[in-house]
Amino acid sequence: MTTTRFHAFFARITSVEYIPRYTRLAGDLQCYKPQLEKRIADTNSEKAQWAIQARALIEKSELHLKKMKIDEGWKTFHTAQRLAINAMKDEERLARASELRIESSKLNEWRHNTILQLLGSEEEQKIPSSELLIRATELKDEHYNNQYYKNALSRNMFQLLFFLLFTFIIAIIIYFAIMHQQMGERYSEKMTMSGQITGVLLFGFLGAITSAILFTRYSTKFSKIAEISSNSIITLSKVFVGASFSIFIFLLLKSSVAENIQLFNFSINDPLDYFAIAFVSGFSERLAQKAIEAIVGKEH
Repeated sequence: MTTTRFHAFFARITSVEYIPRYTRLAGDLQCYKPQLEKRIADTNSEKAQWAIQARALIEKSELHLKKMKIDEGWKTFHTAQRLAINAMKDEERLARASELRIESSKLNEWRHNTILQLLGSEEEQKIPSSELLIRATELKDEHYNNQYYKNALSRNMFQLLFFLLFTFIIAIIIYFAIMHQQMGERYSEKMTMSGQITGVLLFGFLGAITSAILFTRYSTKFSKIAEISSNSIITLSKVFVGASFSIFIFLLLKSSVAENIQLFNFSINDPLDYFAIAFVSGFSERLAQKAIEAIVGKEH
């Protein structure tokens, strides 16, 4: 018990994201428990199945909270709340239905329409059965649970990408510091082929990671399948493909083939120019596609 409490306390003081989620669930549980007990007592439902199951779920939710399983805690807590609908009076169900109709406007279209079909229109003032009200509430809870799940996936992916971004920025700073120390102020003119390839690779990764961050932001917003937009394999493959494109463009520009094709409207006079091109190559796949088309021709 002591270890579990210490673990929970440590997580609460070390995670900025974790603190509000933990305290919110803990506060809601503390406030709801006496409400549940009062409802059970008022309706004389000590032996009713909904009351037995609701109490068990509240205990499970508290256990999940101690183990820092916040999402599981919320799901069991919401299920306990839905079970309590079985003990509501007609006027309570009518009021809850009215609240759900209003809140359903925040949900996606199919959930909104389904809730309205289950509960009827506001003008009808139809008292829904406990079963229909439970199902409508479940649709609402599922929506918010899915949103939290998507947010968690996106947060984990962004943490990985920003860690990589920070790592490569530091690597680039170290790279230039070493080049300056070894070759002096005019290091760009004295840079060896291996030094140029290293710089191209670093800037290629920098461009690819920047592109992956923007790609993840866009796909997370519009993708219907959260696991696809936040899949680390898919996103990291984009990063490594972008970096490989930067090496391809660099070798192409260094080869004799570059004499017969026109990729850019400017001339390359400094090794640092390759780094800028490498960043663009890593950021956009179109540059590599343009280079390939310049060599083999477009398909007609």
